[in-house]
Amino acid sequence: MRGFTHYISGLAAATFFAALVGDLRLGILIPVIAAAAAYSPDFVDFKFGKFLERRDYEIDPAPWDEKKHYAPKLVKVSELSEENRYQFFAVEGKVEEILARGSGKVSYRVLREDGSEETVTESYNSIVFTLSDGTGKITVEAFGDDYEFFEEEFGKIEEGKKLLVFGYVDVEEDGSLKLVVSDAPHPQGIADTIARAIEEAYREGERIVKIHNIRLPGDVYRRFWVHLDPPKREVRVEMGPIVTPGGVAIGGDVPEYRKYGIAKVDVPFIKTYPKPTRIDSFSGPEIAFRRAEFKGKTVVKDRFLPWHHGFSHSLTMGMIIGLVVFAFFKLIGYEHATELALASMIGQWLHVFEDQLGFMGSNLLPPITKDVVPGFKLGESGSGLTNFSTAWLMIAFMIWNFNRFTDPRPIPISDAKLLLLLAWPSIIGFGIAIVKSFRLRKEISELMDYYTNLEAFEELEEVGGI
Repeated sequence: MRGFTHYISGLAAATFFAALVGDLRLGILIPVIAAAAAYSPDFVDFKFGKFLERRDYEIDPAPWDEKKHYAPKLVKVSELSEENRYQFFAVEGKVEEILARGSGKVSYRVLREDGSEETVTESYNSIVFTLSDGTGKITVEAFGDDYEFFEEEFGKIEEGKKLLVFGYVDVEEDGSLKLVVSDAPHPQGIADTIARAIEEAYREGERIVKIHNIRLPGDVYRRFWVHLDPPKREVRVEMGPIVTPGGVAIGGDVPEYRKYGIAKVDVPFIKTYPKPTRIDSFSGPEIAFRRAEFKGKTVVKDRFLPWHHGFSHSLTMGMIIGLVVFAFFKLIGYEHATELALASMIGQWLHVFEDQLGFMGSNLLPPITKDVVPGFKLGESGSGLTNFSTAWLMIAFMIWNFNRFTDPRPIPISDAKLLLLLAWPSIIGFGIAIVKSFRLRKEISELMDYYTNLEAFEELEEVGGI
């Protein structure tokens, strides 16, 4: 659920106590503490937890320019090394020598909608030259669709010409570096790092990976997806279009020959989140890969945003918040400290319950319980339907409570009838969400049967498919 929905829920919790409603009528805003308590789990996670979490790998496909705060970063040739392979940079320099002009053929794998792979071979035009910027020189290669764009942008390339070249770093067989002209990083680097993290987690117990997004000039972003395919033991990364901060695609698709990165994984793993991870306008996710036992086998499980939906999203934390609120406000002499403590605890519990309507779930009662209880899958956290239905219901509760704690009542009808009249949009909204969830649950069940198919691991091992 969105933060606003949680905040409204905390306010609603406070209105269930006549003493707190009385204070609000007098202009005493202390009961709003219950709303802050309801919002606190996300505040703690996103303002503190995400920065305190250990990161074993930071995948930055396109480092930002420190001054402009977008990619590609303008670098000197001397700053580049093999560690920058597949990252997206800009280099400015002078053409030193034309090494080759001509045409050739390029072969690459294409993923079809049915999941099958096909190798495609195409003819292309190309140019290869060395670029010098005073700190060193690097080979620059442009071919295919990128060559056509490069030629349109700079005209005919001649020795001595000054250029600002965008592209990703690659490594030749002899270990020398080259810059391949492109408008995006190559996804292979992302796939390789995630595959390595999964393998290390299998041996060492855990690896946490942070994946940064790709911000481009004009406050737009390059979208890409990370897909874990356990039965094939593959990590697949797909580079997508340019999108606005709101996620609307505005074009700029990359050519097929640098659209996919595929890395094989040498250990068994399963996927616990039912969709590919999409990275675009937000800061980028963190994924924990942890060794675990599943159906009698040792595997690696993924945990999306490991610092989120932890202890802060537990019923235990709600009890602690209630005790702290009670102690503090009792100490300063607030007359209704007990009611405020209960409202704060209930507000935090409402946050936990509302988040359970989604996918991630939480460990509800640590340290008594150890495992995450899966969400109810009524909708994603940003679902307009579930957020609207929940917020409307909470506002209905507030109106209902203010009415029943007022004498004479502004709305002179029975409590049950008034609540039904106020809450019917929420009832319809949740009904639609539940109906949709049956279909969604079926789709997810089919996906999870695939994602957790250990028999497929064994078949790959038997036929030498790993």
